[in-house]
Amino acid sequence: MPNRTLSFAHTSFLLFAALIAALLLATWELTIPTAQHSAAVWIVEDDGTADGVEVARTVQRVAEERDIAIGFITPDVRTPDSLWHMYLAAGDPRSAEAGWLTDGYPSFGRTMELRVHPVEDLAGRGLRGNYLVFGPPENAPVLAGALAEHGLGASVGASEARLWESFLGGPLFHVLAMALLVGVTSVGAGVLLDARDHGVRRLHGHSYARILRGDLGRIARLWGIALPAVSALALILLGLYNGWNQLGLYAAVALAVLGVFAAAALATHAAVLGLVHTDDILPALRGRLPVRSTRAAVHLARVPVLLLLLGVLAGTVHLAQSAREQRAALEAFDRTGETSHATLNGSTGFEDPGTAESLLGPWLREADLDGRIVIAEQHPPEALVPVGAPRPGFDVLVVNDTFLARQEVLSSDGTRYGAAPSEDRVRILMPRAHADHRDTVEGEAPAWYGLQAGSTGTAADIEVLPLADGQQVFTYGSKDPRGLDAAPFLRDPVIVALPNGAALSDRTYVTYMTHEAVLFPDPGVVREARSDPRVAEYVNTVQPIRDKAAADHASQLTLLRIELLALVAGAAVLLMTGVAACLVHVRTHAQTVFARHISGWTFPAAHRRFLAVEAAIALGFVGWAAWDSATTLRALDDPGRALPPQLVPTTGFEPLYAAAVTAAGLALTLAALALLHRRIVREGSSQA
Repeated sequence: MPNRTLSFAHTSFLLFAALIAALLLATWELTIPTAQHSAAVWIVEDDGTADGVEVARTVQRVAEERDIAIGFITPDVRTPDSLWHMYLAAGDPRSAEAGWLTDGYPSFGRTMELRVHPVEDLAGRGLRGNYLVFGPPENAPVLAGALAEHGLGASVGASEARLWESFLGGPLFHVLAMALLVGVTSVGAGVLLDARDHGVRRLHGHSYARILRGDLGRIARLWGIALPAVSALALILLGLYNGWNQLGLYAAVALAVLGVFAAAALATHAAVLGLVHTDDILPALRGRLPVRSTRAAVHLARVPVLLLLLGVLAGTVHLAQSAREQRAALEAFDRTGETSHATLNGSTGFEDPGTAESLLGPWLREADLDGRIVIAEQHPPEALVPVGAPRPGFDVLVVNDTFLARQEVLSSDGTRYGAAPSEDRVRILMPRAHADHRDTVEGEAPAWYGLQAGSTGTAADIEVLPLADGQQVFTYGSKDPRGLDAAPFLRDPVIVALPNGAALSDRTYVTYMTHEAVLFPDPGVVREARSDPRVAEYVNTVQPIRDKAAADHASQLTLLRIELLALVAGAAVLLMTGVAACLVHVRTHAQTVFARHISGWTFPAAHRRFLAVEAAIALGFVGWAAWDSATTLRALDDPGRALPPQLVPTTGFEPLYAAAVTAAGLALTLAALALLHRRIVREGSSQA
């Protein structure tokens, strides 16, 4: 059997593969409620000639001719965050997919439910959306051609979301990366700890290949014990969690992840063993390591560890703050009652956008005039300053009179703002904290209003009025213009108050709707509008914002737990790399350290060069973090640079996070060095 460090490395790879596969399938269902399909046909065009009954028959015919299953999926109108529907045509009545019609779909996780209906129920619904193919993927073009005969056009060149893409960015990637680093670092340390044993084998004439084969044989015997044990544990936990739903898919994903881990472990083992063989046999028998190459390898591993830990720590802090804010805002969302937001069908965006505007714009305008919608649009603040000017340090919230009637917004003298005195009055409510921007905003407001009103808006009389400082204004959960998590409250925002129904163009109404900024206190307004099949084709969900806020909070907590797992794994890697660095140091300088100790040198003096290198790495990392943070913040203030949305916004605290990471790393390294130093003192340099 391999030594304890190598045994830990390979066992951790098995455990991480089982865990990551489960996390991947569970979180994937939050995006697409099934991962078992092989291909998808995304229908985005409908010339109006398609009949739902005939389309259902065609889908059933293709499924039977090709001996596959085909499902059309769509979110539930009221609860899209937890319920989807699939209209299924099964070509083989004995297939597992056919069983879903009677037994239900076997979802892997507990968050999302997928209800399965016969394909005949597709009649009377909108026909644009995703048609999933359960079978060989080459059947997708056949299905697309059959649907084209009904005037339904598929998106050309659109890329389908893939399961592996869930690893790109975010907590799952951090867990995968940290798991790789934990295992790779442990493998490297395990091989280094066997340096004496390898020296003995070399003394007996064993070649590099023979030693490697011997190591791999012992590792194979470990896998022979650990793999069945981990598999049994995974089966027990999956049985308790979901009754072994999608066990085959889970096993395939786990084996794929395990293959990546095994390849990394093999490459690391072979490379570190090669490093050990670069030393002469006699020094190797004394446990000596190749100093330069081993140090370079250790520090090469520590750089990505520090970078990843910085990202994980920043992500953990951001998710914790967001979850805390969401938790505190749930009471405010509960007070909104049945207030709902409506979403547009994403499969209708490739046709003439004027169709949606001409259909939905007048309806939204009329509802606004009647006071039946609330507008709460978070707007980019640079839109209210001249082009090229630095981004101002305030948030912008565009609201209507109905918003002011439902949410308390106070002037500087404590008076509550209400409806506009006339339909041509646009008020910009500005806190005194941002009064230095008053003239700039007042000068740019007419141009901004012209873009919002288009040719349908009335001429506006724009005035800037004072707003009391220190107010937190409710956003109703509308989308952040920077692509960040929706903030439930804005502190001291600049509020642009528009009169109901008299300021926005049809296009702007629809745009605000896509931002979840058009709210319906009475969701019956949307349900009544959806009785028109043309509107139902575009407006596919109407969800109470309190339900969405609760679902977002639960999702945020899940991501936070995953990030915390990555943080713990990162701390383990930081400890391992520190131990490896200390091990190389004491194995190389054991006699010198022992001589200095008996000569009365203090601990810092005996290891001054090693500690100086560690301090230099720490200072360099913190300095780089400070420079990178300052550069990013300057870029954010530059309106001429279009920056991609950040999963974790740059706050300026990154140097503090870097200092915390390096302080933890130094503390762990010093603790390991102190233990090894005591061993040298107790047993003498020959036993170090």
